[in-house]
Amino acid sequence: MKNFNGKTILVTGASGLIGSNLIFHFIKMKNVKVIALSKSKKKLLNCFNALKHNSNFRMIEHDISKPINMIKKKVDYIFHAAGPQESKIIQQKPVDVLMPNINGTQNCLNILVKQKKKNSFMGRLILFSSVTIYKNNSMKDLRFSEKDIFISNNMELGNEIYSSSKIMSELIVNAYIKQFKIDAVIARISTVYGNTINKTDTAFFEFIKKALLGKDIQIRDNLLPRRDNIYLDDAINGLLKISLKGKTGKPYNLSSNKGLGNFLAIDEIAKVIVKERNKELNLNEKKIKLTFKKSFRGKRKPGVILDNSELKKLGWKLSTSFTKGIRKIIKLNKLK
Repeated sequence: MKNFNGKTILVTGASGLIGSNLIFHFIKMKNVKVIALSKSKKKLLNCFNALKHNSNFRMIEHDISKPINMIKKKVDYIFHAAGPQESKIIQQKPVDVLMPNINGTQNCLNILVKQKKKNSFMGRLILFSSVTIYKNNSMKDLRFSEKDIFISNNMELGNEIYSSSKIMSELIVNAYIKQFKIDAVIARISTVYGNTINKTDTAFFEFIKKALLGKDIQIRDNLLPRRDNIYLDDAINGLLKISLKGKTGKPYNLSSNKGLGNFLAIDEIAKVIVKERNKELNLNEKKIKLTFKKSFRGKRKPGVILDNSELKKLGWKLSTSFTKGIRKIIKLNKLK
């Protein structure tokens, strides 16, 4: 994109699913400098070892929860993607979840404040917020616009650490905009699926792994809530639109809005993975199956749909069906 020509991009959480693929996207552009920041040097090298001699690329091993003092040049865009999302970490290490969302957001904003004061240069932050800030306590599927933030659940529940810290990170952004007149925009991201080098400890990647090994997939039950899924490429295209055209301080739902078969529960996701994997089998290979620890009759638990009308106004559109996305992921992993 010509709009990024000559720009410097900082991506925190650079070794994660969205961060790493966002970096690969920028590296393909000419005359764009990219800074990849992650607290794990091992994960950085695992992702970007082939780029370490690229003059337009720089790796920084650093915990975003701590002040950033090693970036001396002006930064045009900061994509703040850092922070764990795995349920296990959220439940067992809540402080590790809080710090990137709270302190990390402040540290990114302070880069913009500092360079504005020193160089009169205005960079822009793209904050990665989450679908989890919306709550569905009803008995039916609900669609949320950017104005619909409902009351949080019981704060003693483990997952509230993640969702409440995302809400707080949005409040911090808007406070900085008001007080320091910096530029930032918010992406409220639904559940992104896609391929990545450093795979997280999630059910989705466990399903993919088992499917490719020819193993059956078993999950808890068949009436789990549906969620708003979006394929990685569509998510990245949405982030680029938000970074270039989004209005300062405005949140944008980055989602499928139930489009192209992307509104699925985890059991339905597993079913698609099994179906697509079995299509790839040779005649002499055994088909894999999906089984449930418990199978219930009745109504599925209510889910959350994110209205993406505001994002579409920026010129973005959804292009990948869930089935197509799963086919791509299976193909990419089979090539390894």
